[in-house]
Amino acid sequence: MNSNQNNDIKTKHHFPLLLALALTMGVFAAGSEELVISPLLPDLAKAFNSDVSVLALSISIYGIMIFIGAPLLVPLGDKYSRELSLLAGLMIFIIGTVICALAQNIFFFFLGRALSGLAAGAFVPTAYAVVGDRVPYTYRGKVMGLIVSSWSLALIFGVPLGSFIGGVLHWRWTFWIFALMGVLVVLLILLEMRRHAQHKNSGKEEIEEPAGTFRDALKVPRVPVYITITFCNMIGFYGMYSFLGTYLQDVFTGGNTAAGLFIMIYGIGFSMSVITGKIADRIGKMRSLLIALGVISVLLACLPCAPASMFLLIASLFIWGLMQSLTVTLLSTILSDCSERHRGKVMVFYSLASNLAVTLGSALMGPVYVAYGYAAVGLICAAITVLGFVLSVFAYKKYGKLEQKADQSLSQ
Repeated sequence: MNSNQNNDIKTKHHFPLLLALALTMGVFAAGSEELVISPLLPDLAKAFNSDVSVLALSISIYGIMIFIGAPLLVPLGDKYSRELSLLAGLMIFIIGTVICALAQNIFFFFLGRALSGLAAGAFVPTAYAVVGDRVPYTYRGKVMGLIVSSWSLALIFGVPLGSFIGGVLHWRWTFWIFALMGVLVVLLILLEMRRHAQHKNSGKEEIEEPAGTFRDALKVPRVPVYITITFCNMIGFYGMYSFLGTYLQDVFTGGNTAAGLFIMIYGIGFSMSVITGKIADRIGKMRSLLIALGVISVLLACLPCAPASMFLLIASLFIWGLMQSLTVTLLSTILSDCSERHRGKVMVFYSLASNLAVTLGSALMGPVYVAYGYAAVGLICAAITVLGFVLSVFAYKKYGKLEQKADQSLSQ
């Protein structure tokens, strides 16, 4: 049991509502702005007298800058304070979003997107680290579930809302709304900083250790194996999810509409991470991860056959979303609890592993889908997920007793 858990035992366990709201809203804003570009591409191309394929590069620029922003800005949280890293990310996000809203040519729009990606690379892994720092162990899975669910809420509500605003008013208003949301998150973070400062001043001063290096973070027990499990899970997910819409359009006559409705069922299941995270807090996070990865492995292999029955397809998509959200919540929670000293850098590796899987999953499975079909994609993605399941079994056998002792101590 680490010192952070000891502190949880000694203090009252109050749900950190203000902090949870700030982090969830911040990730929602970042996720919505990242995903909203797709429906806005035709309007953007018209505004800048360019081609849709050229404007689509703004998505790639955003992803590249996430890779740069995470290792560049997140260590500020380890060296100075998490709030500094969060505020730095939020200020860059606001500036980048305002530049997008004001851009009169494609160069400045790309500049704004690059800054927004840099900000997301700083804010998201820092938000995960803050949960490990500030949230009592009792509520950690629940709060992490809220943050994870904000990604699905961005997909279900944020993107349609941004697209609607762009259609009714103007695409620039979409970015103004996200910028205002960033300002609101800044205010919430400042309020949380004030509350935390008062709480800290009422107690004893903590002795801070040097933050260490990225290599030191990889030497922390559990970190390498759970980063690898994250990569296996995410590459299996994105490899399968990237071609789900295309596959459903081929199977059903409804085209985009039918495919969109089925994918929404997955999103509804994914949004249940608040509930699943709370359950995982009770039965044990590492044990819950075993169950979730095992279920996902079976579902990925069988999903291409599910359209034979409408009920089976709906149930499979909902359970897949449910288990995937639980897996993401558990992995981020477990990794955030591995080391208090190296927490920020650990979550950088988590973020980088996830984003690398996004790129490789769709890139590697594309040729497989074209040549051999969705069933072959399902079997390969299931096999990769099984590898993550095997590693989680190994990790549970090696480290599971540590988690059980921590949970028993906290329940006393």
